[in-house]
Amino acid sequence: MNTKIQIQNKVIPHNKPTIGAEEIKAAADCISNLELTMGTKVKEFEKAFTKYIGVNSVATSSGTSALHLALIATGISRNDEVIIPSYTCIAVALPVLYQQARPILADIRDDYNISVEDIKRKITDKTKAVIVPHMFGYPADLKEIKELCEEYNLYLVEDCAQAIGALYNGKKVGTIGDISIFSFYATKMMTTIQGGMVCTNNSDWIQIIKDLRYHDQCRSLEDTDVRIKYSYMMSDIGAAMGIVQLKKLGYFIRRRREIASIYREKLNDKIIMHPQESEEKKHVYSRYVVRTPYNPSTIIEKMREYNVTCERMYVPPLHRRTLIMKFNSNARFPKTDAILNSAISLPIYPSLSDEEAEYVVDAFNKVASTFSSLSKK
Repeated sequence: MNTKIQIQNKVIPHNKPTIGAEEIKAAADCISNLELTMGTKVKEFEKAFTKYIGVNSVATSSGTSALHLALIATGISRNDEVIIPSYTCIAVALPVLYQQARPILADIRDDYNISVEDIKRKITDKTKAVIVPHMFGYPADLKEIKELCEEYNLYLVEDCAQAIGALYNGKKVGTIGDISIFSFYATKMMTTIQGGMVCTNNSDWIQIIKDLRYHDQCRSLEDTDVRIKYSYMMSDIGAAMGIVQLKKLGYFIRRRREIASIYREKLNDKIIMHPQESEEKKHVYSRYVVRTPYNPSTIIEKMREYNVTCERMYVPPLHRRTLIMKFNSNARFPKTDAILNSAISLPIYPSLSDEEAEYVVDAFNKVASTFSSLSKK
């Protein structure tokens, strides 16, 4: 059967994990050896990740639990203010709420990352930290944000859930802030099925995080009563998969960049592609997000007719979420709203073939070309 016809007859998902025989064997070996919960494989994965990232690493059950432990380690508590972007996953805000702190939202820039200028406008005497997600795999403006944090004595928390392997001025993201977190959820850059990592070279914070991630470890009765602890452990099964995935990460990044180059070269010239890479920042394309002058929901619906799944990201935004609105009642987020009304995420993952990527582009261009007869927003 013709390759194009084969592609037309199957659904191209928005994202999916890339898992091979090695990961399956690693997980099966753990089960056979009864290595199930946090044990030798977790330690091995932490060691490998520390070597890769260049910062001491502690494995956790998820990116959300990693961020929660990072905030506890930095001392975030009741009524402290933590600045986060309005355009991001609610999982960035929830750990702030876990600590009974206040998530204060900042607007974003055209590259989808948090605005340095709006961070500065939102700083008060109660501000203790800024969480900076590197959106869709593209580094935020770390130099300017770090200088701002140093000026106001704030902690810089890098959220690298979407950006493992991305580079800022030749340095891996996750090595520039005071503390950083990573996520290994099924659709992230690499996966442990569920899982996360906290990275910092602050040895006191490392000890706190190690202590708090497991509620049933104690050196004495007094130690047990010092802090509330959590069940935030990574399993050995997940860690065994992570060890294999980490070895493949270089290929995963190269493949995502190859697919991105196909999109960049062949997409309709009416489509706005942000960000444009610079020498300063290397994108890893955990998502490939474009902006159009047309209604994104209508385009997504039309793309389904071609068996291509696209998505709108972060709808509704944090400034329209009930849990967050009360902390940001008078704020406005014009850039976030503009992007929400124009942004579409295209399929991108390492197992997407060149032929499939080209089919996605062809379908998208055909759909976009029909919009001259449809009303614009």
